[in-house]
Amino acid sequence: MPKAGALLAQYGFETPPIVITNAKIQKLHGSVLMKSLERELGLPHVIRIGDGERYKNHDTLLQIYAAMFRLNANRRSWILAFGGGVIGDIAGFAAATFMRGIRFAMVPTTLLAQVDSSIGGKVGINVSQGKNLIGAFHQPSAVISDMQVLRTLPKRELSSGVYEVIKCGAIRSERLLQYLESRLAGVRKCLSAEMEHIVMESARIKADVVASDETESGLRMILNYGHTIGHAFEAATGYKRFKHGEAVAWGMIAALGYGRELGLLGSDASSRLARLIRGVDRLPSLKGIAFTELWSALFRDKKFLSGDIRMVFLRRLGKAEIVTGIDPESIRGFLKRVLAANGELF
Repeated sequence: MPKAGALLAQYGFETPPIVITNAKIQKLHGSVLMKSLERELGLPHVIRIGDGERYKNHDTLLQIYAAMFRLNANRRSWILAFGGGVIGDIAGFAAATFMRGIRFAMVPTTLLAQVDSSIGGKVGINVSQGKNLIGAFHQPSAVISDMQVLRTLPKRELSSGVYEVIKCGAIRSERLLQYLESRLAGVRKCLSAEMEHIVMESARIKADVVASDETESGLRMILNYGHTIGHAFEAATGYKRFKHGEAVAWGMIAALGYGRELGLLGSDASSRLARLIRGVDRLPSLKGIAFTELWSALFRDKKFLSGDIRMVFLRRLGKAEIVTGIDPESIRGFLKRVLAANGELF
């Protein structure tokens, strides 16, 4: 981050940004970033929003717009998203929609944001009906990831990002899964060499997929592995029980179980991946989640098209495919069994 201002200047930014962040991130890392920005681009303006998924909503978006108007922002203004995935999503959506779109850049401060949400240009907010149902495709002009900021992450937040790294390996790179299996202890300790490797590999995988399908009309859908059911777990619990990566972890475990029932991935490979997922950290319990809430959330998911249920499964480790035409009663019965077993499928 000490070089962020110089790097952004190289990408053509010439004026002070409007920085969108939260109080926690600003306290931890703000002084270093602000000095770098001021030195190269001039004194930045800061808009602070609440910390957490529940603040990624319409009310917060309106607060951002109001603050930008108070700052006399115009179409030549630009936004710098400084924080985790929530900050990146809502700041990017503000940039996509303010005066029909202005430039933005990102300085992601969580592992999850560095390997996932900062790459691909998907921005948006949550509504009561579901997660990310209001959004746009708006690519950042630059993404600057600093491995040092990851050392300040709480253990649970770091683990949340590791689950997303596992997803990248599961859909596209068995070699990355093998690396995680052999270096998981170092990853859990946030060692520099391990973190640099997994961030670079995950970013490469996602960028390759996105480059071939920017607007999610085909191949890019494989990035949703674990997310269809994972998002439903988040929505069914009011976005309060799970970190996003934890919900994705449960979604991957569920997809492994259902994929095994469909005959798509063998028991040995399924158990191997489930073992890696569970080896990262202890996942929050599924106990107490009402099936009716889960089922309702699942059918509000935008990945269900006109009643044609589609999900991403693994044909083998490192090879994902999209399966359509899933029988509603079949997945309904499976999810009831998942809840009854508290996710103990392997």
